[in-house]
Amino acid sequence: MRHYLDFILDFIFPSKCILCGRYGLGYVCPECFSKFKIPDKYCKFCGRPLTGISEICYNCNKENPIWDGFEFLGYYDDMWETIIKNLKFRNKPNVAKFIADLAKDKILNKKWDIDFITYVPLSSKRIVERGYNQSEYLAYFLSKSLKKPYGPLLSLNKDIKPQKTLSLKERKENVKGAFSLKEEVKDLPYRNILIVDDVYTTGATLRECVYTLKNNIKSLDKIYIFVAVRALL
Repeated sequence: MRHYLDFILDFIFPSKCILCGRYGLGYVCPECFSKFKIPDKYCKFCGRPLTGISEICYNCNKENPIWDGFEFLGYYDDMWETIIKNLKFRNKPNVAKFIADLAKDKILNKKWDIDFITYVPLSSKRIVERGYNQSEYLAYFLSKSLKKPYGPLLSLNKDIKPQKTLSLKERKENVKGAFSLKEEVKDLPYRNILIVDDVYTTGATLRECVYTLKNNIKSLDKIYIFVAVRALL
C-alpha cells in the first residue's frame, strides 16, 4: 500500500532534488544536472569507454554482439548511483520519467525503427519486496516519450541471485534458461524491439533475454538495448 501512496504523492507535491534536496526544481535540479558527466566516446554495442577511432570495443568485436544497437546515459558513478538507488529501492517513478526524458533524444538520434518496447522482468520475490519493477517504470515512460507501445514479453522462470554478487561465469550460469516468452505474445507482429533495463554490467541478463526473444518470435528482425547506466568492472 505504501508503494502506491508514494507514487501518488510524487505527482501531487513539489519535487525535491534527490541530489541536493532543494524543492521545486525537479528531481534533479539544473545545478546538479550540470555536474553530470555525459559520455561521448563509447562502444556502440556495450557502452565501454573508447579512446581510439574505432566505434566497437575489443570484446564486442571479438564476441559479435547479438543485439543491433545500444544506448545509455552515464556511468555508474556517485551521482548516477544515487539516481539509480532512488529508482530501484525508493519507489520514485518520476526518477524514471527524468531518465526517459533524457533518453528520448539519444534514442531518436540513433534513428532506430522501434515497433515495441519491453523490459527485463523481475523475480516475484523482488516484486513483493519493492512493490514494482524499476525497469518497467523506465519502459513505461520511454513509451510515452517515444510514442511507442510497451508491455511485458518475458517471464522469469526461476529465482535468480542478485547479479552484482557473482563473477562473470556465475552471472551467465545464474540467468541461463531463466526466461521464457509469454504465451500470449508468441504471435507478436512487431519486428523491432527495444529492451529496457536499469543497469548494464556484463550484459549476461540482457543476452539471455535477447536469446529468448530471438528463439521464439518468428517476425523478429532487430533488437535494441537501452539501459540507464553502464557499470564498469
